[in-house]
Amino acid sequence: MHSREIIGDLLRRASLTAPDLLAADIGAALQDAGGNHLVLYVVDYEQLSLQPVGIAVDLLAEEPKGVNVEGTLAGRAFQLQEVVSTAVDGGWRVWAPVRERAERIGVIEFGFAELDDELLALCDDLGLLAGHLVHTAGRYTDLVELRRRRRPMNLAAEMQWDMLMPPLAFSSPELAIAGILEPAYFVAGDAFDYSMNGELFSFAILDAMGHGVHSTLASTLALGGFRHGRRRGLDLAVIAEQMDDALVEHLEEEEGFVTGHICQLDVGTGGFRWVNAGHPPPLLVRGSKVVGEMKAEPCLPLGLGIDVTHVGEVRLQPGDRVLFYSDGVVEARPKGGPQFGVERLIDDAEEFLGSNLPVAEVLRRLVRRLREHRGGELEDDATLVFMEWQPAPGRPGDRGGRRAAG
Repeated sequence: MHSREIIGDLLRRASLTAPDLLAADIGAALQDAGGNHLVLYVVDYEQLSLQPVGIAVDLLAEEPKGVNVEGTLAGRAFQLQEVVSTAVDGGWRVWAPVRERAERIGVIEFGFAELDDELLALCDDLGLLAGHLVHTAGRYTDLVELRRRRRPMNLAAEMQWDMLMPPLAFSSPELAIAGILEPAYFVAGDAFDYSMNGELFSFAILDAMGHGVHSTLASTLALGGFRHGRRRGLDLAVIAEQMDDALVEHLEEEEGFVTGHICQLDVGTGGFRWVNAGHPPPLLVRGSKVVGEMKAEPCLPLGLGIDVTHVGEVRLQPGDRVLFYSDGVVEARPKGGPQFGVERLIDDAEEFLGSNLPVAEVLRRLVRRLREHRGGELEDDATLVFMEWQPAPGRPGDRGGRRAAG
């Protein structure tokens, strides 16, 4: 059976069977290509391990367990978003990344008696297809969601992940963005959102004061105002003021405020505009070096009755990246120890960017360094978002291709 027929067969199977049989469907479709076992893994919320969600077993002696992202071939496929293979007794093992556009979802492990380039390409295609199927299944089953969790999630985090968060990564020919939030099971006040509408990319990163459900409600109101304003085509300053109005109207004064950046990028020209509502300034990255902070005169945090008098403006160069972060990143510290700090963030970011890693992997490794510095779980919400602009071929300033966010 040819690759096209295998994928068509899988699509027909998946449209008719229960979502928990997804791996079995892929395995059945692959049998005619010589596949002898398959395991579908999804990454946990902290991106530390890959958890099995479905198995099609012929040669496996026992049900597989979770595997670490660090130090394994499956983890390498996830980190680098590339197909990895190795010879084993009786054949071959192949690991292909499972992704939905640029969002990293997990890995599929395949077993074959024999392997060639055509099968490797098929594995990569099946990883892409599995990403779409897993993403779609999340609309009507909790099975995949539950496998991603290594421990219980509090109510505030449940609301944050379920109601507020977009995919953690997105890429197009002109732009890539990736984000990460910690602590994954207790995050409350931090959030980000984005939307690509023609040549206008809109983005916001927010940090609501406090912890728990009240912070999540504040983030919900602010993001609701952001989405409402951008969908009406309002000016950036007006969007920020309407976000502020929503918080003032629906929250009591003592219930807090929200800091953040509200941003727009013209992907055709690289024109970047932003309102700083009391948030740490983002870092401009050129090549693999941080060249400075992007400073705009800040207004008050959202929810305190703001009047936007200044909108920052800069023209990005092709390949420029912007690193946004919340104060929970630079203020993280071990008991009695120093803060992580902006300088440490810059040093670590430059180290990983110099390795030519996918943007989402740079963020995962930055958070790992943050946990190591803290010596355990973070106490405050910590959010990192990388945005990269690279004009498509034929755009002004184009200088060639770019790596996807995933």
